[in-house]
Amino acid sequence: MASKDELIQGLELLIREGRRVAADLSPAQLETVVDVDGWKGKEMFAHVAGIGAMVAPMVTGIANAAPGTDAIGGIDIDQLNAGIVAQRAALGADALAEELEKNYRAVIEFLRNAPDDLLSRTATARGYKDIPVSDLVNRMVVLHGLAHIYSVYSSVFWAV
Repeated sequence: MASKDELIQGLELLIREGRRVAADLSPAQLETVVDVDGWKGKEMFAHVAGIGAMVAPMVTGIANAAPGTDAIGGIDIDQLNAGIVAQRAALGADALAEELEKNYRAVIEFLRNAPDDLLSRTATARGYKDIPVSDLVNRMVVLHGLAHIYSVYSSVFWAV
């Protein structure tokens, strides 16, 4: 089970790397397609920034879902993601980095104050079945965000 400290360290890394993407990549580089669905780097960055604002209520909902039920099964992920990205279409990399940091700093505070039993409960969310909520946070928030940030870098710098 992922500890609070491990989750917080992962979120700190996500914030740092989000800042790095904003500083390292030009607007033209952020227009590079980085994903098989056609998302550009800026859209991927907007997705990661926006998801941060949803983490605390999502985690609370997942932790309190009835055992064995898919806590997020009724959500249209594609529609949710499209909305997140569309709301941030006019933002530049610096503004996205600011939002990413603000949102994930709030997640860090949420985790610091979360009761231990909230994170140790087991839950099911999509393909993850009956695992500790802290592991869901690690996989669905920390690793997910870092994977997207890396996809932006790898698509720009490995596509030569």
